[in-house]
Amino acid sequence: MSKELAAQRRKEILAAARRCFSARGFHATGMAHIAKEFGMSAGHIYNYFPSKNAIIEAIVQEGMEEFYANHEAFKACQGDYEKLHEHLFNTFNRLFTNERMCLSLEILSAASHDPHLQSMLHENDRKVRQYLREIVGHVDGDDDRLIDARVDLMMAQFEGIGLRRLRNPDFDLEMVTMLMAERLAMPRAYLKARLQVLEEKA
Repeated sequence: MSKELAAQRRKEILAAARRCFSARGFHATGMAHIAKEFGMSAGHIYNYFPSKNAIIEAIVQEGMEEFYANHEAFKACQGDYEKLHEHLFNTFNRLFTNERMCLSLEILSAASHDPHLQSMLHENDRKVRQYLREIVGHVDGDDDRLIDARVDLMMAQFEGIGLRRLRNPDFDLEMVTMLMAERLAMPRAYLKARLQVLEEKA
């Protein structure tokens, strides 16, 4: 089998696994369920992945590769409200489906019982924060505390949008991404002034 065909098979198995994990839950899904969803024997699945945990680790890695691919497009939108709004809406509409959010929750649950997967998620989080630090960047007088807070707020908003969309069937993604684009485009001088006020009150 060629490398291209093997890679395609792996992608198809991961897609089948995502559907199973989202519908049945990680712990209730066995390799037999994934094999049935994909349309091959469980034994054949093991030729591509040695275990169910290996499948979920591959799904996590695939998610990171998608993030890297999206990073440059997001970075190019900085300073342009209209482009930023359009990019956020299209990205969130693609990523924050009910199936993908349910899968994310299943992965977090599985990681609570799997130190290796938990370590992998922590490392991915560190990489994402580093990428976002590059987007946020430095201006005169910015310190690490301000930059880290801006990055954590950005990540909390991203993740929170996915959860709200899962829980609220009437979630207005268009309006929410409009407000987020406004916040991300907000002048940094204003944020610095607000932080100074908070520090003076502390």
